[in-house]
Amino acid sequence: MLHFLTPRYRFPALSILIYLLATSIERLALIVMAYKDNSGRLGELLLALPVGLFADAAMACLLGLPFFFVLHHLPGFMQKRWVTRLASLMLLFLLWNLFFSNVAAVIFWEEFSSRFNGIAVNYLLFPREVIGNIQQSFNLPLLLPPVIAVALGVYWFLRGRLMDAINDTGRASHGRFYAAFIPILVVSALSVNAAPISVGDNREANEIANNGYFSFLRAAWTNDAEYDGLYPGMDEARAITLTRQMVTQDNTRFLTPDGTRSLLRHVDNGSNPNKLNVVLVINESFGATYVDNLDNTRGEIITPNLTRLSKDGLWFTNMYATGVRTVRGLEALLTSFSPIPGISTARRPGSEGMNSMPYLMKEKGYQTAFLYGGRAVFDNMGHYWSTIGFDTVWDQADIADIGFDTIWGAADEYIYDEALRRIETMSGSKDPFFLSMLSISNHRPYTYPEGRIDKDPAEKRKENAATYADWSFGRFIEMARKRPWFDNTVFVFVADHGPRLSGQAQVPVDRYRIPLLIYAPKQIQPQQIDTLGSQIDFLPTLMGLLGISFDSPFFGIDIRRIPEGQGRVIMSHNYAIGFGQKGHVVSIDPTGSSRGYTMPPGDDQLIPVDTPDPETRAKAIAITQTAHRMFYSGQYLWKNRHQAVGN
Repeated sequence: MLHFLTPRYRFPALSILIYLLATSIERLALIVMAYKDNSGRLGELLLALPVGLFADAAMACLLGLPFFFVLHHLPGFMQKRWVTRLASLMLLFLLWNLFFSNVAAVIFWEEFSSRFNGIAVNYLLFPREVIGNIQQSFNLPLLLPPVIAVALGVYWFLRGRLMDAINDTGRASHGRFYAAFIPILVVSALSVNAAPISVGDNREANEIANNGYFSFLRAAWTNDAEYDGLYPGMDEARAITLTRQMVTQDNTRFLTPDGTRSLLRHVDNGSNPNKLNVVLVINESFGATYVDNLDNTRGEIITPNLTRLSKDGLWFTNMYATGVRTVRGLEALLTSFSPIPGISTARRPGSEGMNSMPYLMKEKGYQTAFLYGGRAVFDNMGHYWSTIGFDTVWDQADIADIGFDTIWGAADEYIYDEALRRIETMSGSKDPFFLSMLSISNHRPYTYPEGRIDKDPAEKRKENAATYADWSFGRFIEMARKRPWFDNTVFVFVADHGPRLSGQAQVPVDRYRIPLLIYAPKQIQPQQIDTLGSQIDFLPTLMGLLGISFDSPFFGIDIRRIPEGQGRVIMSHNYAIGFGQKGHVVSIDPTGSSRGYTMPPGDDQLIPVDTPDPETRAKAIAITQTAHRMFYSGQYLWKNRHQAVGN
């Protein structure tokens, strides 16, 4: 094989071919998985093979060219014994890394329907949780030996070729070397720089076509702090006008002049506030796909408690998350901030002191606290909570009794038990309390205590974990019902995001649908609300229910005041932003392009259209551009909320 090359160049060329073979097999596996999910068109998925092969070849050349260069110019150095041994060890490590990455890419796709992205990068920052999650979720004694065996087998095949390359003493022509080296370097660099690759409108096909290493490195190198010049833009005056129109309601009055890059407005909810206690339960990965009276079509009962409670509460059936990460849900629910491309503001410098629900509640005389079942250090969440207004943050270490846990933290029932203990103390004060909590059980490895529900935790099924999460919440409500503070407390059940992103659209909106229940049977009349809404609308809606008037720069609005047939959603996926209204969806991305879809009701997938709806596209650009500029200019900080900031 490759006998037309000298031994010095035969080894690097052979290594590149093995790399291409491994990544092509990985890509075939991803195509099969995407097609089995019925979320991709076969033609576009298959087109990802040749396009992806080109992307892999470009990355392989960039990775291999430095070795080519050293072999050509420093053959004597390479022949030193310690250098030869180091090269041999590096070869073994790189082969292990390649084949392990292939397997990891398939596992990551099964969970997120995506190449390695910001989720993978952020997870690596917290190896304790990630390694523990892998150990508890997968049979590593079964998974790792084949990977090691393949790596050792290929190493044994390549080791002799490596030695031949190092020991090649033939005279090499600099002219012929650079005649090949420079064009390959330039073409490969330009190709990688042009990524991410697009093969059409099918998001999953585009993901599969891209090189996994590049996707990971791009996510590690950037959080998309830049917007202008990359994303579609518009005149700032028009963007501000459109964004203000999107947050105007019949009870609002702007406090800054027209044309000011500010959404600060007075929201008049009357002069007789009902300052009830608020318990906000943010449930991990609890998408509408699990909810029996929303999108569950599995033929099994998953949420009997939530379904029962929804009949006696304010039940929102058409709510959408703003992203696929917990920190994105926290951003939307707690700060009512419209998502901007890249990572959540919860992980960006400059989030400290953002306008938020805890700051607002404290201004209205509330105690504020956050309770998390895991480690607050994970994903910067503890720092985020403590710097957006929460007086107290409790995490796993503060839970008195943990009878069962996973690597992510205490099982849900023990989080709720701790919440009851904390509420007993907070309720002793004359001031109302706002307690927010984040659960963990509905997350891989999907295990929970035995004997709670009639589903076996050893199966590690998502549906089983969701049923346990539902049981835990129902148990919490029934225990709280016996407490004296129950009648004066509003309980909120909402998901941070859905369980898995799939679908061919750039931003698969149907997978973002989540439940929202606001429950206070002695205070709020039961009602089902089918209006289209977003997580960013939760905070203004709750303030309206409580009759609390306030000054607000929030991007959210009161869902109950939205006219019939109106409403809008906005969400992020990696570096794309999707905006939906009136049956239309438009996504914008850093290539400067936009894609259009029609949005069927329910959980049906988006349908691509040739031309994006102009009004929806304009609003998508306006709200995202305005949010991005407000964040990076410090105009969304609590301390600046009454400052009239100009353009």
